[in-house]
Amino acid sequence: MSRRRSAGGVFWGLALVALGGVLLARNLGYEIPIWSGIARYWPVLIILWGLLKLVDYYRFRNDAERRALFSAGEIALLVLVIFAGSAITVAANISPQLRDLFQYGDIDLWDVTGNNYEYTEHHEMDAPAGAVIEVVNRYGNINITPNDADRIVVDVNKTVRAVNREDADRLSQEFGFSIRQEGGLYRIVSNFDRDQALSQGRRFRTSLTIRAPSRSLLRVENRNGRVHVERLAGNQTIRNAQGEVVIREINGALDVENRYGNVRVEAVTGGLNLQNRNGRVEIADVGGDAKIDNGYAGVVARGVGGSLTVENRNGRVEISEVKGSATVSNSYGAIIAADVQGELKISGRNNGVEVHRVAGDVSVESSFQNIQVRDVKGAIRVNNRNGDVRISLAEPPVRDISVSSEFSNVRFELPARSSFLIEGRTRFGQIESEFDALNVTSDGPARSVSGRTGAGGPRIRIDTRNGNIRIASVE
Repeated sequence: MSRRRSAGGVFWGLALVALGGVLLARNLGYEIPIWSGIARYWPVLIILWGLLKLVDYYRFRNDAERRALFSAGEIALLVLVIFAGSAITVAANISPQLRDLFQYGDIDLWDVTGNNYEYTEHHEMDAPAGAVIEVVNRYGNINITPNDADRIVVDVNKTVRAVNREDADRLSQEFGFSIRQEGGLYRIVSNFDRDQALSQGRRFRTSLTIRAPSRSLLRVENRNGRVHVERLAGNQTIRNAQGEVVIREINGALDVENRYGNVRVEAVTGGLNLQNRNGRVEIADVGGDAKIDNGYAGVVARGVGGSLTVENRNGRVEISEVKGSATVSNSYGAIIAADVQGELKISGRNNGVEVHRVAGDVSVESSFQNIQVRDVKGAIRVNNRNGDVRISLAEPPVRDISVSSEFSNVRFELPARSSFLIEGRTRFGQIESEFDALNVTSDGPARSVSGRTGAGGPRIRIDTRNGNIRIASVE
């Protein structure tokens, strides 16, 4: 008779699967506090393991062959888990030096025991219109709005994590913000520099509410919190990590860099340069050129007064109402482009593409998904593999069209009054045409279509393999 397996024996396999899932979710951009979770909740492992061992005890108590509930290896592992978990918790709560060992990259361990104590600060300083204002905060949110007067007003909400009120009061006095004038630069900073913040800084959370002169040039550096800026005139520079960024109504240019958070930009009169990672990007009503570099999330761009460049990975891209040219590069996410007044260039991989209403030339390269192009007034060039291609025009074509594909069906829908010269061929596929002037011939597995309709007109070239070609006439 075969020996029954222990339920506790598969516990660590399931634990590894769960840990791998959490790490994968973190890599995909979900905000999961891994280290602080381990420091706080590691005893759950012992509880679950103990419950499974109780299940084993009742399952095997009547077996003829007696077996130990815990093997020597399991006992050693249990001691190691208890020792390591206790050490992590103590390090995270008591010793700032040991606590530093558990900071990895941008993961900010905060104390996992103790109490929260709230404090406030208020600071003001006169500053002329057009002043350069630098804001540095590593511990929470920043909210910046305009002030009617030429004056900087800063309100700080500060949370201190400590064992008791006396300890919190001491820490609050040691750590504070101020406004420092250095020539024409106004700096809103704490009295902790970057190195000091690695230890004591994790005992604090700070949210800054700032009113600045409406004409101000911002240089914001934030971490572990949300940044909100609105209704300022001048060029603004925003740097953030691990938090959402929302910027509205900026009369000037905007430079944004963010990590691990969504970004939303609305109503910027100048240009936009935006870099993000692991967060959704939404922009609307940008007056100048816009450049977006994003990864592992979607991008929506609407209303760009100049040219638009989007580089994205692993997310859907939607662009519309672009007055200049547009260039989109994306992988593993659909691309939808509409109402582009200039040229449109799309480079994709493993994604579907939809193009609607473009005044300039269109170039599309993609694979493994379908491509649909409608109502384009300029030239069209499509290169695709393993996905169907459909081109529909409401007006007769006036510029050349070229389609190259493999393992793809190609369908053209053209007005009956169109004039064009066509050369198309397929291998291992069929050809159908609703234009009587076109000739369809075959030679073994190869099929071809050629001829001219009307007088003059552009040239249409179609080259596909393992796919059908259909030329449809529409009213």
